[in-house]
Amino acid sequence: MKVTAQNHDEVSALLTVTIDKADYKDKVEKQLHNYAKNAQIPGFRKGKVPMSMVRKQYEAPASFDEINRQVSEALNGYVQENNLRLVGQPVPVPVDDLDLNAEQISVAFEVGYEPNFKIDLAKYEAPHYKVEASDKEINQSIENMQKRFAEREEQEKIGKDSFVTLQVSQIVEENAEGEHNHHPKTVSVNNETKEAFDLVKKLKKEETVKVSKADVQANEELAKQLGFSKAEAEHLHHDELEVKVLDIYKLNLHELNQELFDKVYGEGNISSEEELRNKVKTELDEYFQQNADVHFVNKILEQVNEKEEVKLPEAFLVKWLMFSNPNIQSEEQAKEIFEAEKNQVKAQIIEGKLMNDNEIKIDYADVLAQAEQLVKNQLAIYGIHHLPEEEIQKYAVEMLKEQEQVRQISSEVAMTKLKDAILEKATKKETAISHDEFLEELKK
Repeated sequence: MKVTAQNHDEVSALLTVTIDKADYKDKVEKQLHNYAKNAQIPGFRKGKVPMSMVRKQYEAPASFDEINRQVSEALNGYVQENNLRLVGQPVPVPVDDLDLNAEQISVAFEVGYEPNFKIDLAKYEAPHYKVEASDKEINQSIENMQKRFAEREEQEKIGKDSFVTLQVSQIVEENAEGEHNHHPKTVSVNNETKEAFDLVKKLKKEETVKVSKADVQANEELAKQLGFSKAEAEHLHHDELEVKVLDIYKLNLHELNQELFDKVYGEGNISSEEELRNKVKTELDEYFQQNADVHFVNKILEQVNEKEEVKLPEAFLVKWLMFSNPNIQSEEQAKEIFEAEKNQVKAQIIEGKLMNDNEIKIDYADVLAQAEQLVKNQLAIYGIHHLPEEEIQKYAVEMLKEQEQVRQISSEVAMTKLKDAILEKATKKETAISHDEFLEELKK
């Protein structure tokens, strides 16, 4: 058995696997004898089926299976031995008729692979922002903690500091035909959700106001605050909505005291307002810096994708699209799809090249650690900062039972390691910046 390569160019080739009959004949024969021992065919006792009958029924499929297995192993072995980084998957060249009696059988595959090129990250430069939390962000974060553990106080009427629970229902016209079971939406609004708050601020509990479908569709912000996505608003069935006030209350912020410190960070870990502010600043600085690092890496990758010349196996990728996607009906259609995805393919090849050159590998410990961090982040949103590590790991392990989660988290780990490599090797233009300025920079 051997594999030969006929290069079309530096990024595509025809690989031909040639297998001798002797390579698979004995294995097929052994398989047939196993069939004969276990076959249950009417008219014959188990193990007594004539070999000629077994051969007639099973020899061809057994041969095909063994040939496919050996061809696949040979092809994969050749790719690994020659360090070929394939783009897409090998596309088999159609065979009209495979002669199982021939002394040799050849099967050919079209393949495309990444070009051999180098990326010098040091020649790429971008701003690397140093974003430090100001009193404004620290105060806001502490206020959010106080809100999270605030005491709720019922109110009779709506004031500027009120939170209002609303029920939003579609009004079914009297002459409407058929059944109309539109479940009402329940939302909470305050003076920060200005559009909906202005709609109800003069109402008392149990009072209602009507709003037209046209107004909701024309005001995307109002629609969102009333619980409707843009698509839901566009497909409302009736001309009017009824908005009813279910509840009015205000939140009395939790006092800045030891009880709050313990609720947020665990008993005894924070013992003064000064310690709290220092802790919050450290957390915010770390979070802001993570975002600044990601921004720097994205800017570097944008430059790399724009400036690096990467030869793609275009002719092969068109063939691969036609082979792998039964919905593609013609070569012209495949070419159009390839042109639309060309830049994405180039970006994937560049990322793969950077990971390979920087020896980035992922193991289960990396994926588990990332899952644990995701659990911590989710818990922090709800003000939970001190769950035992064994509990966090239990949630993380449960998360990793879903294959899609494993795939997504593995991708995040790979990108985190790539980010670290780019941060280390690309050229940083260090720049101090406020958080507000950084948010404006992100919009550019």
